[in-house]
Amino acid sequence: MTSRRTIAVLLLVAVVMTLALVRASHPRADEEGEEKPITSTVARVARDAAGNVVVAMGPAAQKETGISTEILKAVLRPVEVEAYGFVLDPAPLSKLNADLTSAQAALDSSSAQYYRTRRLYAEQKNASLRDLQSAEATYLNDKARVDALEQQLRNAWGRQIAQIDSRARGELVSALIDRRKAIARVTAPIGDALDSSPAGDDVFLLGHEQHPLHAQAVYEAPTINPQMQGQTFLLLIGMKDFLIRPGTAVSARLPTFGKSEQGVMVPRSAVVRFADKEWVYRTLARDRFGRREIVPADLIANGYFVTENLAPGTRIVVTGAQTLLSEELKAQIQPED
Repeated sequence: MTSRRTIAVLLLVAVVMTLALVRASHPRADEEGEEKPITSTVARVARDAAGNVVVAMGPAAQKETGISTEILKAVLRPVEVEAYGFVLDPAPLSKLNADLTSAQAALDSSSAQYYRTRRLYAEQKNASLRDLQSAEATYLNDKARVDALEQQLRNAWGRQIAQIDSRARGELVSALIDRRKAIARVTAPIGDALDSSPAGDDVFLLGHEQHPLHAQAVYEAPTINPQMQGQTFLLLIGMKDFLIRPGTAVSARLPTFGKSEQGVMVPRSAVVRFADKEWVYRTLARDRFGRREIVPADLIANGYFVTENLAPGTRIVVTGAQTLLSEELKAQIQPED
């Protein structure tokens, strides 16, 4: 009996050692450092008959990842013309406004003195002809100075800015000096008549093209830039998340009279950037999406205006497009040999 037990133990030890030798000579793939293909439990990526990538994602996964869609509607907007220019230095306007304010205060004082002296002279009460002539001369001199400064203001900054009351102009100057607002001068080509509407035109600053601003007011410029012959406008711009310094190059899209074009407005949340291009994901079926480049696409404050390859009635992903792109790119990652 003892010899049989000894033989069994020896056989068991031999089997264990054999298995250990086999494992040592054939290690598992993960122990050799081999990478496994990256897969996703959220979406499936395939290609259609034309070779286009299709991302499939079930309704439950769409809800979990925040995917939502929207049907694009037709939008009619005026044809726009590009205008180029730069942000003006507000220091000359500030000095001119200060001089005008001071001159107006002097005029108010001399005017009151002149009319008081004239009344006293007419009533023969403590006012001589010499007093009247002196008061009149001071009044006329102050009035001439105010008129000259107002004309200078109209010539340099335009009729609209010159016509606002002194208090509102002072507030504007303070905003310009504090960099809360800016005035840009832009020139558009001669040709189509442009609509110098009170506000609403899109303005793009050099270096911040992805963050268009709205012009709060548009004025016809009093003079033409000799280096850029064309239709010239002054744009009042409100600051956003960055400072607008004098001299900054800007471009603006100014609407034309009587010309319009039809397209669709794509929300900015629907657009993803890949390979230096803009894309959206179209809904191909309830659980399938395809990526499409948007060309041409004009970036405006509300989103992208597309006139060609996206038709009204197309359903696109408006939130979660980046998730679909991530799933698509994840599927393209292959294990190295």
